[in-house]
Amino acid sequence: MARQIGRQTGGEGYRDRTLLPKLGPAVPSGPVVLDTNVFINAMTGRGPEVLRALLEVVPRTFVAAPTRAELAWVRGRLDPDHPGTPRVLATYNALLSQIDPAKVLIPADADWLAAGALAGSAARAIAGGGRGLTTAFDRAELISDALAAVLARAAGFTIVTADADFDVLARLMPGLDVLFYDQRP
Repeated sequence: MARQIGRQTGGEGYRDRTLLPKLGPAVPSGPVVLDTNVFINAMTGRGPEVLRALLEVVPRTFVAAPTRAELAWVRGRLDPDHPGTPRVLATYNALLSQIDPAKVLIPADADWLAAGALAGSAARAIAGGGRGLTTAFDRAELISDALAAVLARAAGFTIVTADADFDVLARLMPGLDVLFYDQRP
């Protein structure tokens, strides 16, 4: 069952990225949960080299159910008439087939409820930091991130992400470990 969500400490909104715990050049030794952006950035070469190494060890890593849904969304969003779609779909399908179903963190009803409350608190904190969440997409994305956070913390795993929303979530949820990386153009 999910633990209680704490009050945010350390101010509202986003912190300077230089203050965030960073993913090093080597694959972390402990269990990690890969956020959606790890997959996308590794496949497109927009992140550090260690992301590609993480994809090579996907069977040893964990994925939250919302991440699988977000990856499936990308597959569904591709234009079937675009000439590059079959190649991209083949890449996504090969990657998704490597994810061991036993390594997918599946939420229970209590996890959904905790994630909804956490996402609402994070939205309030983010808005206090100057950014508003105005679209249904923003809300759904924050709920997905919050659900991944709830599942990772309950399992005692570290999330790997480039998404600054996880910094806000971690400050609201003591005990959530997150490693951030910076994207390269």
